[in-house]
Amino acid sequence: MKRSSLFSSSVVPLRIVFLMWLLFTLEAYYGWPLSAFGIVPRTWPGLVGIVMSPLLHGNIFHLISNTVPLLFLGSVLYFFYPRLAPTVFFRAYFWTNLLVWLFARPHSIHIGASGIVYALAFFLIFFGIFYRDFRSLIITVVVFLLYGGVFYGILPGDPHVSWESHFAGALVGIGSAITLSRKS
Repeated sequence: MKRSSLFSSSVVPLRIVFLMWLLFTLEAYYGWPLSAFGIVPRTWPGLVGIVMSPLLHGNIFHLISNTVPLLFLGSVLYFFYPRLAPTVFFRAYFWTNLLVWLFARPHSIHIGASGIVYALAFFLIFFGIFYRDFRSLIITVVVFLLYGGVFYGILPGDPHVSWESHFAGALVGIGSAITLSRKS
């Protein structure tokens, strides 16, 4: 199996982060209300949010708090699991947002990449537990030590934070870890 380089492992996360920063800059500079294109649960216009919501952020702190873990966790995923990474990332992006569209509280707009971050973190933590090889277990421990706080984010708390995205991401991450560890 060919090992990925650190740079090639970062390409997909860097592209997503670039789009996040580009849209945030355009929204701030031109005053465009792009956040309206987030996920509005169970509405036809809200379907566009399945694709757009991870690219949209409410403020610079929200953007930075999604940028750093997305770059780190995405790069870890593509570096150590290059064969599984496209499937995991696709599931993290689309399945998470589809679950938010289907089940999140109505009358709110869900934006941000935290659902993807949660899916990646939960995948990397649980894949080692289910796959049970030494390298995967080390990755599990490191990710848990750095991002173990994600377990608290899946509970409702701040009404302005989409805990539903966190919860959906956790489900997708764990589900992907279970199904893909059996196929590996």
